[in-house]
Amino acid sequence: MARARRDVPVRRSAHLVCHWRLGAFVVQNYATGISGTASSLAQALLNECSDWRSPGELAVKFADLIPGELSAVRAIRALVDRLVALTFLQTADAPPNRSEIAMRTWDRWNPAAGFFHSSTKNVRFLPNATANLILKRQARGWPMPTAVKRLRGAPRIPLPTPNFSGEIPAVLLRRRTWRRFSRAAVKDADLSTVLALTAGVQQWIRTATGDVPLKTSPSGGARHPIECYVCVRNVTGVRPGLYHYAADAHALEKIRGGDLQDRLRVWMPHSGYFAKAAFLIVLTAVFERQLWRYPYARAYRATLAEAGHVCQTFCLTATWLGLAPFCLMGLADDEIERDLGIDGITESVLYVAGAGSKPRGVEWAPTTRGTLDVRSNPVFRKR
Repeated sequence: MARARRDVPVRRSAHLVCHWRLGAFVVQNYATGISGTASSLAQALLNECSDWRSPGELAVKFADLIPGELSAVRAIRALVDRLVALTFLQTADAPPNRSEIAMRTWDRWNPAAGFFHSSTKNVRFLPNATANLILKRQARGWPMPTAVKRLRGAPRIPLPTPNFSGEIPAVLLRRRTWRRFSRAAVKDADLSTVLALTAGVQQWIRTATGDVPLKTSPSGGARHPIECYVCVRNVTGVRPGLYHYAADAHALEKIRGGDLQDRLRVWMPHSGYFAKAAFLIVLTAVFERQLWRYPYARAYRATLAEAGHVCQTFCLTATWLGLAPFCLMGLADDEIERDLGIDGITESVLYVAGAGSKPRGVEWAPTTRGTLDVRSNPVFRKR
């Protein structure tokens, strides 16, 4: 555990957010992701440490707040040690935390984007049976919200019969999430096609500040922050392993070899059935591309939206090729980022998609076994 040694000066982290929750004053370092409650003395101490302060100086300043029977120096040093361990304080004799350094690159967006980014990483996922039980209990007092919105009393104007003919409607209507796959390998040509149409650079535009790429999905300012990493398991002509997709060269750059099925189960807690897919694509974001162009935190929203654009393009392309695609956000972020060799801040995982070959004898395999009770919307039934 990190400690403030002797009278080494300490300073408050630049990445703290404070708020009240259930009567407790909570402090969170959104660079490191560590949070904890703070007493009134801890709050005062953190407020004082906007610049370097020694524990001795702090003991003198806050001696009146220490109960008479306690040594002020010892009490302050113990509190400083705790705040250093929580990464709320930094010591002058220790190198800066890597996450703190990385989060500085977000200074244009912080604290709004940094706090959201950190707070939504590495969620604890409950086992499916437990989660389903909680939902059933919750529904008794809080019914599930309606799936569609209606404007009560508003005049309704019927629309003409939609045109569902042609290849694009057919692909859109076939697009579904698959959770079972056959053991048949996916062709390398299909992997090549889905990567090219999903993330490949199709054209370049020359601008006054440099060339920018055009891809099949829209991107604000043509920044295209999304990168793709490919985990190959069962693709003809491509050895199992983890690769980065070079979008301009249309090539795979090898990170490590071998079948990573066991790691995939760790990446996707409680969704291990996806580890049987022929390949997975990890969508990450290189945030500097957005930060360079857009100085406001709202641009973080654009990054998330663009991950959705790319993922839907992947799912539709895979469907068009006759594959069985899926996508997933229930991820163990740190585990994936460690395997990819990225820091989770300047570049971070957002989404996972993948596909396999369809199992024989079924039109759709939405569950790990059996099927779902599906009924058509009567408005579109006569297509």
